[in-house]
Amino acid sequence: MENNHFDQFNMFGGAATDSVKELESINAKVIGQLTQKNVELFNTAIEINNKFVALLGNNKDLQSLMTEQVQLTSEYTGKVISAMQDAAQIVVESKDDYQAWFEGSVKNATDFGHSPAAAPKKKAA
Repeated sequence: MENNHFDQFNMFGGAATDSVKELESINAKVIGQLTQKNVELFNTAIEINNKFVALLGNNKDLQSLMTEQVQLTSEYTGKVISAMQDAAQIVVESKDDYQAWFEGSVKNATDFGHSPAAAPKKKAA
């Protein structure tokens, strides 16, 4: 009995494992970058909240209080929009990594399907 099928299965399993590791690496990179942006946005929210609370502690007239609150709200809105743009850019930039991974995986699967090890060996007469 030939081990051709076992060899073929081992080769396929190894290629699949390598492909999964590569995908895991891409995912970790993207998730790490998005998590960093999320942490930055959270820190900004805390900072703006502290500024809002500090405004309430100052004895100012109502008009100046409202003006400063509007300014802080505008500042926070700008930072949220910037964080969203950064996150979108991270996702867009990751497209090339995912596409290269996908194309490489398809090529490997195609090559594997056409490799001599994948073809059944004829028994000698």
